[in-house]
Formats: sequence, C-alpha cells, structure tokens
Amino acid sequence: MGSIRVVLADDHRVVRECIRQYLEKAGDIEVVGEARDGIEALDQVADKHPDILVLDMEMPKLNGREILKQLAENDTGTRVLILSAYNDRYYVEETIKMGVAGYLTKDEIPEQIVKAVRGIAQGQEGWISKGASIWLGSSRQHEGTEPNPV
Repeated sequence: MGSIRVVLADDHRVVRECIRQYLEKAGDIEVVGEARDGIEALDQVADKHPDILVLDMEMPKLNGREILKQLAENDTGTRVLILSAYNDRYYVEETIKMGVAGYLTKDEIPEQIVKAVRGIAQGQEGWISKGASIWLGSSRQHEGTEPNPV
C-alpha cells in the first residue's frame, strides 16, 4: 500500500495545520488537500479522491451531517473520520449510523489520530474516542491497534 491520501476539513486554520503536521510526520500519510468549509470539503474530495476525509462536524456553508449525506449520494469511496470538539450523543450516534469509520474528539492525543487514519485506511471501523464512546457503550470503543466493530 502506498501513502494514505487525506483531506482535512476544519474551519480553524490552526487545527488543520497541527493535524497536518502530525499526519505527515508519520511518513505514510499524505495530506493532499484542506478545506475551511463544507463546500470546499466536497470539492476537495471530488478533486483529490482521498482515501480518508478527516471532517469537523461544525463548519460554515455545510455542516458535517450535510457533507456525509452528499458523500453517500455521490458514492465517492472516501472513508470518513470525524474529528470534532463535540462528544454529544446526537452527533456520535447519527454519524455512526451514517457510516463514518470513526469519531474522535479534538482532545484526543495526536498519535491516536494517526493510528485511526492508518486503521481506517486498512478498512477498520470503530475508532471512537473515550469521551464519545460513553454514548455507544464500551464495546464500540477503540483503544488498541484492533478496533471493535461498530
């Protein structure tokens, strides 16, 4: 497998820059695009065909839920890792039902984000932050190299 192609979608430039640094430092992950709003996120996915979209839930123009709906309609093949400040039950449960491969909160350690991207690229699902897993039950929480299936 070659490098894992990622698009980062977050409306905060500093967050994108920090996540980019950690992902690219891994060596096997390449950030091929960035988006600061929902429309840019969809455009980047269409243009760059990434393996994974790291997606914030609350962004201008289109929110994460709207982006997920459009990605499903377009059947892009891009897998989604939510990286959100919210560990709200509604967000976690809804996005899991919409088919995301993982839901991590922004307070997650960077190494866990890198592990999640690698795991998702290999077809794994169930990458859930400890704080977000409260709503789903411990059987859906990932804490090692092999996530529990969602």
